[in-house]
Amino acid sequence: MTDTPERNEAAQEAKRRFRQALERKEHNALAKAAQEESRVKARHAGRRTFHRRKTG
Repeated sequence: MTDTPERNEAAQEAKRRFRQALERKEHNALAKAAQEESRVKARHAGRRTFHRRKTG
């Protein structure tokens, strides 16, 4: 069974759309991580935290 040109083009189109969706997903994840990081940095900018070990 050989692929017809229409099937081959449809498969290529599906692969292209899948790659684009994956790129959008990766871009959104990176942007969200950067936003979270900047928010955490801004929230803890002027504060010092002290960690104490619990004894006994």
